[in-house]
Amino acid sequence: MFKVVKLESGDQIIASWDIVGHLAGWIDTLFQESEKLKDCGILSALILNHENKIYFHGGYIAPNLMMPVSYALNEEYYGQYPGTREVEMVPLLLCLVKKELADKLPIIECAGDCIFKDAEYCLKAQELGFKVYTTDELIVQYRGKGYALKSKEEFAREFALNHNFFKEMWGKKYLEQYKYPIMYHTGVEAPTGFAIAAKNYISSLLRAKVKVHYSNLFGIPEIEPLSDDGLVNDARELPPSMDLPQIVWAQAPLFFKNSGKYKIGHCEFEGSSAPSSWISYCNMMDEVWVPTKWDKEKFANAGVTVPIYIIPQGIDPNYFHPNMAPIKTDAKEKFKFITNATWEPRKNLRDLIIAFTNEFSRDEDVCLIVKTMSSALSQPVKKEIEAIKAPREGARVYVKEDILPTEQLGCFYTAGNCFVLPTHGEGWGLPIFEALACGLPIITTGYGAPNETLRDDKGEPLPGVHFVDFEEGEAKTSYVYLEGNKWAMPKIDDLQKKMRFVFENYKEEKKKALKTSEIIRQKFSWDSCAVPIIERLKAIYATN
Repeated sequence: MFKVVKLESGDQIIASWDIVGHLAGWIDTLFQESEKLKDCGILSALILNHENKIYFHGGYIAPNLMMPVSYALNEEYYGQYPGTREVEMVPLLLCLVKKELADKLPIIECAGDCIFKDAEYCLKAQELGFKVYTTDELIVQYRGKGYALKSKEEFAREFALNHNFFKEMWGKKYLEQYKYPIMYHTGVEAPTGFAIAAKNYISSLLRAKVKVHYSNLFGIPEIEPLSDDGLVNDARELPPSMDLPQIVWAQAPLFFKNSGKYKIGHCEFEGSSAPSSWISYCNMMDEVWVPTKWDKEKFANAGVTVPIYIIPQGIDPNYFHPNMAPIKTDAKEKFKFITNATWEPRKNLRDLIIAFTNEFSRDEDVCLIVKTMSSALSQPVKKEIEAIKAPREGARVYVKEDILPTEQLGCFYTAGNCFVLPTHGEGWGLPIFEALACGLPIITTGYGAPNETLRDDKGEPLPGVHFVDFEEGEAKTSYVYLEGNKWAMPKIDDLQKKMRFVFENYKEEKKKALKTSEIIRQKFSWDSCAVPIIERLKAIYATN
């Protein structure tokens, strides 16, 4: 059940009886926000469930299941998907319908009662040239349909009928939007940079209406857990295909698993030169993708003869921005240096802890928080910590082994004041970009991918970015592909100097980092990263 309030402007407010709160305030907020929006037809509030988790924050249609799905469904709300955004659909539970739309498309009698009928209303509105928006300027709670409880059998039967009708009405038309079909052969569900990138490449391409098939590179499909991204999960509904261009995103020795009609190998490498054992696998491909010029040059110099294209990585600005609610930590100190990295030799966390405790004393109001997890390339974190001989009078270090859900990772960054990672080498360095997107000054080694990508047109570090001096040295790690290779050896005295500088000049450095946050969230959003992929797919389909 719902009521409709007609405003003096002719706009109409739909309000379900199951939304908790006061209608008067809702009306003004929705109306004022709708007046700012171009071609607005529908504007919805952000809707939380009875547990204050996200019930609907604007939604999309999962194309293969033809299922309306909320962004950030059932996540704790920390500020993800900020502001007012255009979306494909919203539930008609608490929303404003503009007069111009209502005159052409009367509000349906079952508004808010059936998600498929609500989605159909939104799709029809868009066919008429109107846009659908959602906003976090108004956040309300939905308590569910307590007045109309159905048996599970009745609910399932009604749901299936409505779903089938929706698919029959919209399925073919909706799927016709998807072009340039590709096969992604990778892994999306692991706490690694590779898996995070894989998930976001696929999701961004689907948002751009590229038809993506997906198959698990590391085992049978059934053993891989579902992703936290509904679009990526929906891509699993399509069977794998060998008749399409296929992208293997992994270490180059896994390129031999590429069974596509047109073979693309996508990889990165952290050392100073490409491993000689990777070259033959790269040359099995029709083309190779890497994230930086640095990688492109090293692979070409090592003997890769097929075309090499640069495909960057990115961040999701919906989850990494300065207004994410800071996570609670055990630290009592006011100034918090933070880092986020697996405990393995390349990340150089040992030297970070030594440098920090040598530079800062216990009587200073500062600490270092290390979020990490153990790696097969090192001993368990506890043993690694015990082996570090830090001065007793050094400032406090908090080490936490933890894997945070996506919606909380940005909150970890905003809880800190400066992100620091004296890495020996990064093929990209996702946490560095995530921290910058959240508005933190960063200190990292002036080597590898960050050294290339985090500079302006004049070659200067972006505001709030501090590169540590280094010397090139022999890579000391059990990682087989780095054996005999070289990497950066950051200078500890320069690391300490730069930490001290940011600590003592924080107010100014924070202002600079907030400016760079805007650059990162625009230039390196995953949607921006999808653009060169789509350009390559267009070229491949034009010539093959």
